[in-house]
Amino acid sequence: MIRRRTRIAPPRPARTFGLFRILLLLAVLAGLLFAARAVALQGSEGWWIQIKSAACAQGSMVLLGDIAEPRGTITPEAWKALASKPLWPAPDKQGHQTALTRERLVGMLNHYLPDQAKACALPNQLVVQRGGRVLEGQTLNQQTVVFLTERAKNLGGELEITDLHVPEAVFLASSHDTLDILVSGPIRPGRNNLLFETRAAGSKTARRYAVTAFLNVWKPVACAARPLNRLEQVTPDRITFLRKNLAHYPAAWDGSGGPWRATRSVGGNQVINTDNLEPVPIIAKGAKLNLVYEGQNIRLSAKVEAMADAGVGQQIQVRNLQSKRMILATVQDAETVVVH
Repeated sequence: MIRRRTRIAPPRPARTFGLFRILLLLAVLAGLLFAARAVALQGSEGWWIQIKSAACAQGSMVLLGDIAEPRGTITPEAWKALASKPLWPAPDKQGHQTALTRERLVGMLNHYLPDQAKACALPNQLVVQRGGRVLEGQTLNQQTVVFLTERAKNLGGELEITDLHVPEAVFLASSHDTLDILVSGPIRPGRNNLLFETRAAGSKTARRYAVTAFLNVWKPVACAARPLNRLEQVTPDRITFLRKNLAHYPAAWDGSGGPWRATRSVGGNQVINTDNLEPVPIIAKGAKLNLVYEGQNIRLSAKVEAMADAGVGQQIQVRNLQSKRMILATVQDAETVVVH
């Protein structure tokens, strides 16, 4: 279904700059007057009417209850009577929308709701759709928080979601439309980009909205208990665990594995990142080793010399002691390297 948004045409520009400034000032003053009247009514009668920024009209006419919510101490009976009041015609077709600027809305409410217009607090713009439903920003926020919280469980630690940006409203053309939250990869600490995708039942087309959120994940990570020097072995007595935000330390070491040594100097109480570590070498440069070649039906061995330090699982250049040929092999243990 193709959705069309129509916008009521703004007034034609004034012929002179001075007149334009006067009209603009009057429009601003009208909006301020509405807000002031609403506050005054709250003080005298204890209630006012909040006009939404996005709403759906289920019939041929826009009702006050479609576009507004009561605030303060108005009785349910009084609001029920007000909410059923018809205002202006709704868009002509299902799923179509009309946008009203704040200035235009002031005039519409004064015309269609003269007795209560002074009690209305207005948004900068009101978009009304014929039929369907609208998901407002607060609902979208809640759905996004639930989505992120569920998928961030594997990160561990204490989760905090900040800087969450969702659309002000998402319109669904009918009750059968769906809203899905999509993400291209796993949720991670820091900035995450998501998508809202709305789709009509049985339709292959979808509308998408960008969503962003920042995830702070607080948990203990390994830090240097005292300054670590390059090539110094990282033993348990040389590390301490401090609470850090993984959003700012995505490569923080969790203290597992080893034995390790430092590839660079790390200051006291600073986070030890995984790229600050390398396996402690069990083979020293110049060591004499057994080189083993394992084929499908053959196994050969030869004496070689290590050309560098290396740890288990690392690749190392070795030199055949007889042929002097250089070979790249993988360290198996302190005495053996293998070639497959």
